[in-house]
Amino acid sequence: MPQEFTLQSAASINTVPILILLFLLYFLRANWRYEVNQTAQFMPPTLFLMILIVLDNLDFYAFNDMKFGAATQLLHRIVGMLEYDVRILLMSFLISIVADRLSPRKNTKFWTVFPAICNVFVLLPCLFTDWFFMYDETGNIIRGPLHYEPHFLSALYLLFLFALAFMARSRGRTTETGILFITGTSVTVAVLVEMAFKLRGILLSVIALSIMGYYIYVHIEHFRYDNLTGVLNREAFNVDIERYGINRVSHVLSIDLNGLKVINDTMGHEEGDKALKTVAGAISDKLLPNCRLYRIGGDEFAAVCMSKTTEEVERMIENMYAAVEVTGYSCAVGYAEWQNDKTFMEVYKIADDAMYTKKRSMKEITASPMRVK
Repeated sequence: MPQEFTLQSAASINTVPILILLFLLYFLRANWRYEVNQTAQFMPPTLFLMILIVLDNLDFYAFNDMKFGAATQLLHRIVGMLEYDVRILLMSFLISIVADRLSPRKNTKFWTVFPAICNVFVLLPCLFTDWFFMYDETGNIIRGPLHYEPHFLSALYLLFLFALAFMARSRGRTTETGILFITGTSVTVAVLVEMAFKLRGILLSVIALSIMGYYIYVHIEHFRYDNLTGVLNREAFNVDIERYGINRVSHVLSIDLNGLKVINDTMGHEEGDKALKTVAGAISDKLLPNCRLYRIGGDEFAAVCMSKTTEEVERMIENMYAAVEVTGYSCAVGYAEWQNDKTFMEVYKIADDAMYTKKRSMKEITASPMRVK
């Protein structure tokens, strides 16, 4: 391959992903003191992207003018195997960030990454068998009977990504839904185009853009969510009320954690924080689709439901009480239907008054409204 053509090809293929990588590394470095967890989450896919760029260029350029003996064949096999490994690991770590944000289950990140780690060992026979692929004397790849195993695993990860997009939609995260659908569709199209037209570099650019795009989204969303509980914050509550209004919002809920001051005074603020996180998580798990939960004060939460019937909201509240009771804590919930003749503040006051009525009745039933494990 002529040197001029090689340099031109390398420049056209690598410019976009390398620039994105540099910007991403700069943003992560600048932001790590302020968002430590977010930076830690995005570092693995960013580092894998860096490695993948190096491997992709080695695979395409390093073996062109080499005599294809046994040593060269082995080196080329190692690079090819690592490309498959790193590409899937990168995908798994990026999707694990999404899954960890959306799934209430424990160990979500581990089980998302686990298949990609197993795949590293599955591909080891690449080094000494032709089951997956081999290279001819000119360095062209020859596909083996198991060549599409990494592609199949990648397809499963993409299906999981689309499933997470539907989960985000059910939780009212329409922006995140759009980003995940664009990411999954773009990666799918890039793979098909590269395979159909024997092109390269498209998938690498799409992956780089996907990491950057989702990082920017999560960074922006950081300012809409409460740092302690992970639910939406007061600013998001005000924006959503103004955005959706009576045309979409059918019911407003006022929710208060019982006995937080007692916990803080007797057991310390760490236990109080634990109570807030636990109750917020339990309530979030029972939210109906198109309902949103917000933390608007110390122990005060609010929720809005869009296009729901009163019967649906009442059943949801019953489920919330049951879920919170299991945790050993308790809360009081009041709700109001938003009718055309009322302003939001009037509706919210009705819900808030109903919550305090419920709180008083709970105190009358038991002298110890707060049960702590």
